[in-house]
Amino acid sequence: MLPSLLSQLSRQKTSFPYEIIVMIDEPADKIISTLIEEYRGRNVRFDVSHVRRGKVSALNTAIGLARGDVLVFLDNDVEIRDEFFLEKINRWMEKFDIAEIKKKIHIDSFLSRLVYYDYVSFGVASYIFEKHVKRCAGLNGAAMALTRKAIKDLGGFKNCILEDMDIGFRSYFTGYPFKYIFDTEVIVYSPHSIREWLNQRMRWSVGAWLWIREHLFHFAYAGNRHNVEESLAALFAMFPGSIFFASMFFASDTPLVKTLPFVLSLFGGLIAPVIPIMTIFEMFTSLLPPFIFVFLVLLVLYSLLVLPISVKLGFQVHLVNFLLYLFVYSPLWFSVLIAAFIRVFIFQKKDISGWKI
Repeated sequence: MLPSLLSQLSRQKTSFPYEIIVMIDEPADKIISTLIEEYRGRNVRFDVSHVRRGKVSALNTAIGLARGDVLVFLDNDVEIRDEFFLEKINRWMEKFDIAEIKKKIHIDSFLSRLVYYDYVSFGVASYIFEKHVKRCAGLNGAAMALTRKAIKDLGGFKNCILEDMDIGFRSYFTGYPFKYIFDTEVIVYSPHSIREWLNQRMRWSVGAWLWIREHLFHFAYAGNRHNVEESLAALFAMFPGSIFFASMFFASDTPLVKTLPFVLSLFGGLIAPVIPIMTIFEMFTSLLPPFIFVFLVLLVLYSLLVLPISVKLGFQVHLVNFLLYLFVYSPLWFSVLIAAFIRVFIFQKKDISGWKI
């Protein structure tokens, strides 16, 4: 993927000069030598380490090598199809200091059709924070942009498994303006097998729980701010698998008559116009079993929250795939989160096989 990405980046049409810095650990010598020779004398710089230094170390080294005021970070397995990709990002970064860049999954398998909606939900969550909070609460490092000033003030990337989420959340407390860029995008590729997907999601989940465990004070501080409603809406958008588990909780522990007002109280500020509709819905479903009733309410709420925003962001939603994502994929993803929670907080394990910070 790296040769293709370099080709795409080197052909960008911009109104400003730019440089490309490639960080390489433990290279396959023949491929890298070919690339270095191909781009010799051009605006591409290779920094090759023959020992494995880890992603965080490589990122911070790249920051020291870069000369520009805006830094765009890309994983080597993304694809760029927009020849004005850098131009559009630079235009937004004149007004903002930190940006999440839209990501879309390349659909080439059944699994990728479901993973596609992961990135839809992540995009919706980022959009909610941009519009209602104006700050960042986490980034996806496959494609993101920060100003040099912001990176310097934040102290660069920290040694943790999810360095992208970490720097995004730390920026929340600095007040740096945040933008979710969706007028351009990168194409990302899903894992090729269920095993690969499980390993990736377990790594993300363990990394997230380890980070949360170390920053509980900061979460408590953020919780006392005025963004609780938006944070809950963003989490709800990102993890629809919680619908199934929340349905069991509310149906068994909360009187049915209180369920709808409670749920709407969390999200009413964002989707207030639907409250009368939901009231009518409650009347017509009052005879349903509690679990089914609560499940349907949460499912409708999720759809009303996510679908309009996803269309605005330029994502394509196919009903069958979306329903499979909600009913099959999301509960499995949420189960991985729970398993990672048990691993970190109960068994006190924090190692990730095959991953170096």
